[in-house]
Amino acid sequence: MQTVLIDTYYHKVAPAGIKTYIEQLVRGCKNSDSNHINYIYSSELKFDRKKPSVLNSNNRLLRWIFQINYFIWKQFILPFKCLINNVDVLICPDYVLPIWNLKAKKIVVLHDSLFWNHPEYYSILWRYYYLNLINFGINKKTIIVTTSEYSKKSLKKVLNIKNDINVIYQSCSKNTSKSSIKTNKKNIIHVGSFEERKNLIILLKAFLKIKSDENNNQLKLILAGSTNFFGQDKELKKIKKFIAENNLNNEVEITNYLSNKQIQKLYSSAFLYVFPSNEEGFGIPIIESFSNGVPVICSDLEVFKEIGKDSVLTFKQNDTNDLTSKIEFLIKFDNKRLELIKKGFQRIKYFSNEKFINSFEKLLSN
Repeated sequence: MQTVLIDTYYHKVAPAGIKTYIEQLVRGCKNSDSNHINYIYSSELKFDRKKPSVLNSNNRLLRWIFQINYFIWKQFILPFKCLINNVDVLICPDYVLPIWNLKAKKIVVLHDSLFWNHPEYYSILWRYYYLNLINFGINKKTIIVTTSEYSKKSLKKVLNIKNDINVIYQSCSKNTSKSSIKTNKKNIIHVGSFEERKNLIILLKAFLKIKSDENNNQLKLILAGSTNFFGQDKELKKIKKFIAENNLNNEVEITNYLSNKQIQKLYSSAFLYVFPSNEEGFGIPIIESFSNGVPVICSDLEVFKEIGKDSVLTFKQNDTNDLTSKIEFLIKFDNKRLELIKKGFQRIKYFSNEKFINSFEKLLSN
C-alpha cells in the first residue's frame, strides 16, 4: 500500500484557478478506485469558501503574516507530517515544495510561468522570495506537473533544470442542472480576478459598441471575481472609471468575490462567456463554460486554442473591433451558439475528473 499525502494548506487562500485545481485533485483522489493507494490530506477542504483570499487583502501586514505561516508550514510542519505518516509520495499543487531531501517522492504542480515571465504583475520583494522558494524545492528527482502543453513549453524556457515536465489537464465540477442548453439568457459574463493581464477593458470597450445597437438593450455584462489583486485595486479603478465615463452603471455589474454556488448560478444565467486575457497557463473558465452549456469567445492565445480547439470562437488579441464582431455574430446567429455549446459538451470529456486523477496515478507508479 502506497501512502500519498496531498498538501491542501494553500486552498484556504488560493486564487480561483489553483483553488479549483486543489478541489478537483482531492475529489479525484477520494473517488479513485485504486486499492493500492492510501490518500491522506494535510487538512480537510471547505469546498464552498465564502470569503475572498487574504492574499488579496489591502492589509499588507496580513498578507505577510500569511506568507510567514506558509513558509513555516512548507518547510517544517509538512516535512514532519511526511515523517510521522511514513509518506511515500508528497504532492504539492501550489508551486512550492519543502526544500529538504525527504524520503517521500516529491511531485509539484507549476501551473504556469507567469511569476518568471511577467515581473510587472508582482512586487519585487514578494516575487524574489516566492521564486526562490519554488526553485529551492525542486531537485533532480522532483516530478514536475503542469496544466497544458503551452505552459510546459514556457516553463522549459525559464527553469534551468533537466527534469521532465508532465502535462496533466485539470478538470472541473460537472454541471448538475437538468437543462444544459440555454438560449433565452442575455448575460455576458467573465469570472476572474481583476488583473491587468485579464484585459477586461477590451471587453468593456466591445460591450459599449454592442450596446449602441438598440436591439441589444437586454444584454448585461457581469464581471465576477476578486477586485483586488495582491492588495492592488488599480485595475478596478480603471474599470470603474470607464463604466462611469460611458454611462454603463446600469449595464455592467461588478459582483466582487463569489462562492462556488454563486458562480454556478452565474453560469446558469449566462448567454455567453468572454475570455479576453493576454496571458494564461490553462483557462479553467473555458471548461467550466463547456460544462455549463455556455458558448465561449476568447482571445487567440496559443493555450486557449489548445484547450478549446474548435469548441471556442477566437478573436485577435487586443482587437476591440474583432471581439465586437464575434459577439455580434453569436447574438445574431443562435444556431452558431448552439453549435459551440454542443461542441463544448463533447470537448469537456477530455477534462474529466477520471482522466485527471488517472494521469496522476500513472506518475505515482513510475
